[in-house]
Amino acid sequence: MPENWLFRHVILEKSATPVDIAIHEGKIAEIGLGLAEEGSRVVDASGMLASPLFIDPHHHLDCAFLSEPPNLSGTLEEAIQLNARLKVSRSDEDIYENACRALRMAVRNGTGWMRSHTDIDSVSKLKLLNPILEAKEKFRGLVDVQIVAFPQLGLVADPQSIHLLRAAMREGADVVGGMPHAEATPQDATNHIEIAFQIAKEFNADIDMHVDETDDPNSRTLELLADATIRHAYQRRVTAAHCCALTAYPDDYAIRVIKKVAQAQINVITNPLVNLYLQGRHDKQPVRRGITRVKELLEAGVNVACGSDDISNLFFPFGRMDMLEVAMIASVASHLTRPEEIQTAFDMPRWRAARVLNLKDYGIMAGAPANIVFLAAGSPREALQLQPVKRLVIRNGKLVSSREESNTYQPEN
Repeated sequence: MPENWLFRHVILEKSATPVDIAIHEGKIAEIGLGLAEEGSRVVDASGMLASPLFIDPHHHLDCAFLSEPPNLSGTLEEAIQLNARLKVSRSDEDIYENACRALRMAVRNGTGWMRSHTDIDSVSKLKLLNPILEAKEKFRGLVDVQIVAFPQLGLVADPQSIHLLRAAMREGADVVGGMPHAEATPQDATNHIEIAFQIAKEFNADIDMHVDETDDPNSRTLELLADATIRHAYQRRVTAAHCCALTAYPDDYAIRVIKKVAQAQINVITNPLVNLYLQGRHDKQPVRRGITRVKELLEAGVNVACGSDDISNLFFPFGRMDMLEVAMIASVASHLTRPEEIQTAFDMPRWRAARVLNLKDYGIMAGAPANIVFLAAGSPREALQLQPVKRLVIRNGKLVSSREESNTYQPEN
């Protein structure tokens, strides 16, 4: 049973005047000044910033901490090849334990929701799905995970994945994935997208695709996805992640595509840490860095969120499962530097990601579930700047993590 809490001297984003937040039976009961204790546990937040829990809308739990053998070229291509060889021989226990390790880190950093892509293909079949389903169940109520069935090897190039994608949805996956730019021709990419829409409609599921994760300006499946979304009347139910090639497009074509993305009401997810690491590996100076046209998408009214993508694996050797870190890098890499743009970056793993995951009752307001992270910072800009270690994490009215400032390194187990 959740305890009753009273957090005093809390800073909310829209006001510098400290307030109290009362939590009763797992929900926010009241927000105001000088609230009565009424038998609650009282915590002096001492000017900590209260934020709704963070959301990671794009991750790959199925290959968390999979870093051997190393990806020597640092390219996406080598990472995919190595992963295809390794995933068949990995034990269910290894996949499960590494996913749980990543989720524990996410909880400590204040993440309450995640969307995770799980490979579904003729190589691994549904091998990776079951351990991730188990991890999802274990962390239910701490980090709620939406699972994307991800046919990384294609649906035309790897037709067995069509049957497996349907099987994964029946087994408990939540979202239909895709990667149309990996197909051999534009027509195959079009067919890939159509198959995904057909399956999504069968299961009344959303669609979340890896789109044009390449520096190649000739990779143009984002426009195909936008056209299909409008044709199938699937607005607000489709997400396109990465969209790296959008940066490499000629400006006139990029503008045209962005207008279509806005019309289709497609969510876009930038994964700045991983794409800064992977992209541009074949370039001479100037080197393209793989960050999509975030500012132009935002100016067109597109919902843009940010994801962590990977942690300590073949695709990315770093990462801390910390969405504050991801938001700060998104701000820097996308030149979101005006005060209102910094606020937008802070909102990317919060309100904007909540739209991607279709979350209800998200936010700090009376009557909503008490899902709050208290940060040792006085403002959103300070939170991004300081990346505070000190955090109090409340999930459904329970204190699930209490991190204090420390210079001592404590590895995750």
